[in-house]
Amino acid sequence: MPVEFPCDILVVGAGPAGSCAAAAAAREGMRTVLIDAKARIGEQPHCGEFVPQRLFVEFDLDRDSVIHRIDSMETRIIDMNGGEADSAEPESVTAEAVAKPLRGQDIEVLEGGSRGPAKRVPPVATLIASPGFLIDRVRFDRDLAREAAAADATVLCSTRLLRTGNGGWTARFGKEEIRLSPRFVIAADGALSTVARCLDLEQPDVLRGLQVEAPFSGDPDRTYIFLGRSFVGGYGWIFPKGKTANVGIGVVPDRGLDTGRILAQFLDHLFSVGLIRPGQLARSGGLIPVSGIRDSLVVGNVVFCGDAAGLTHPVTGAGIPQAVFSGRQAGRAVASALKSGRNQYLAEYEAEIKGCYSGIIGHALKKRRVMMEHWSEPDFSRMCQRTWIAFNGYRLRERLE
Repeated sequence: MPVEFPCDILVVGAGPAGSCAAAAAAREGMRTVLIDAKARIGEQPHCGEFVPQRLFVEFDLDRDSVIHRIDSMETRIIDMNGGEADSAEPESVTAEAVAKPLRGQDIEVLEGGSRGPAKRVPPVATLIASPGFLIDRVRFDRDLAREAAAADATVLCSTRLLRTGNGGWTARFGKEEIRLSPRFVIAADGALSTVARCLDLEQPDVLRGLQVEAPFSGDPDRTYIFLGRSFVGGYGWIFPKGKTANVGIGVVPDRGLDTGRILAQFLDHLFSVGLIRPGQLARSGGLIPVSGIRDSLVVGNVVFCGDAAGLTHPVTGAGIPQAVFSGRQAGRAVASALKSGRNQYLAEYEAEIKGCYSGIIGHALKKRRVMMEHWSEPDFSRMCQRTWIAFNGYRLRERLE
């Protein structure tokens, strides 16, 4: 028989969304349990670890996780197959302010400010202002989980959700099963949410991310984005961390694509142009949802937030600011619903989150559809300039059939 574990609110997933949700609910006096399948919360991160600087302005977050400051983002279109990339003149890019006052909305890597003419790195390159920080994601996530614990949430690592039924939820904690019967569940358990699976909900389209930490030789004050046909549906990246950098790729998880081979080819290319040196200090991977916001963020007594809610940007995959914001709002909404006995707070949560993000994410989702439709067409550069955020063409609206 599973061991009974009493709680008012069960939060599944101790990433930024889940830990922020658990902390917010616990501060309101709710008996909150936060579970995470990992043996050590935060490990291994599969994101690039870049966050916009305004994340630390809009939210009261511990800055001890900050490793390195970034000023700009450089985008290159490359061909790793030995030929020349499609020809096009480099743009002079003025980075418009695409995000409203944050509230978690700075989800495009792009932020405001003018950078003047783009640096001419053939065949196509843009350089835009993109101030932010490289963070130690393990410490960032662990610190948020510690805040939840300090607020009196019960935090359990090595605890994997198994199933739901008979009015409750069953998880495996170490070698034993525990039974939880919360009045509400907050699903913050990532792209392929186990909570969503238990409820037989549709799973999102995803990118498969794979990255290494490698010795770095480039400009430490900028991030690098690489667009190429090999990165089907995604892109390659370098996010500097001082003497090393996170180097990775995101591609559609197609059976015909060998992600490891594509990453190896990308690393060879970066070595050949002098941006990295031989060696790998760490390796990680994961899935990134790219099909937009879930139709419903509230299903019965379950509330979705963060990646599980589909709040990542469908083109860039960026998601930390909206995870923090949606997690806190979900925790507060559920606590208010419990205190008052009125579920209107959950409806208000969904309306607020969709009001914040539907415009930006909806636009990006249209760009993603155009990207996938035209990926194999001859003029790859033009497709990139129409659908990637560093180019002026990204701002043009798409009318899709």
